[in-house]
Amino acid sequence: MIQAMYNHRIEAMERAPSQSTAGSADFAELFGDATRTAISRAIAPAVSAGPASPAASTVPAAQTSLGQPDVQGWLNSYYTEHGNSGAATTSYQPAQGAANNFPTGSVFGPDAIFAQAFANQAGNAFATMTGNSAEQFTSQLPGTPSEASQQEFDRRLALENLGRLQSGQPIDTTAYWSDPGSITTGGVTYTAQELGYAGPAQSSGPQPIYISQANQIQGTDKFSVPGYQGTVTGIEPGRYYTLQQLEHAGLTAGQPDGQFHPGSWSTTQTAG
Repeated sequence: MIQAMYNHRIEAMERAPSQSTAGSADFAELFGDATRTAISRAIAPAVSAGPASPAASTVPAAQTSLGQPDVQGWLNSYYTEHGNSGAATTSYQPAQGAANNFPTGSVFGPDAIFAQAFANQAGNAFATMTGNSAEQFTSQLPGTPSEASQQEFDRRLALENLGRLQSGQPIDTTAYWSDPGSITTGGVTYTAQELGYAGPAQSSGPQPIYISQANQIQGTDKFSVPGYQGTVTGIEPGRYYTLQQLEHAGLTAGQPDGQFHPGSWSTTQTAG
């Protein structure tokens, strides 16, 4: 079971400096970069500082009510997609006494719930295989954060995706809590959809893949691709790429999808 789960997890990769968050590195080493994407903002408390850019942003109020995520349903879908539906039965619940990676005031997105469930499965399976307690390998699942934390997450994600768009890189497709609004900078307006908004708590697609200098094969102009077999050429390290872009750069097409697919769930909106 543990082997099957790790066959489908994302290979840990080096992230750009702007994505590093204190407290998330150890978690990412165990469960991969995409999990870090989903929880990387969980440690930082919400702040009220404005955008650190010349952008003008319109951010509506956060959702006042969200439906509950179907965690088991997402796991079933994820493992079915990867041809290993039996792995979905591994418990995603935290062990008794497990710590909480999401203290009050944490800033994190909807996908963090699915990422933590997936990580808990790996932790529980590893503990069973080694005969250890799962307490140190699992964490409490996060609940829905405060509206202030939701708004801060959405603001950060929108600005991050603005930077990616301006530098010609694919955006972070993790889910927003609510509509981040448009951002106008330098006379150009980027809509919420262009910034990756696909609906409340809805992910807009698989995460792009980060290729770092560490992926370069020594003495060549080739780079390995985390989670896949084969190499690519003609790319610039330190950037994000879609799977399709990497296939055009030489990665063998048709491989099982090793990317993390962010979760999403339907929402119910109630009057405030």
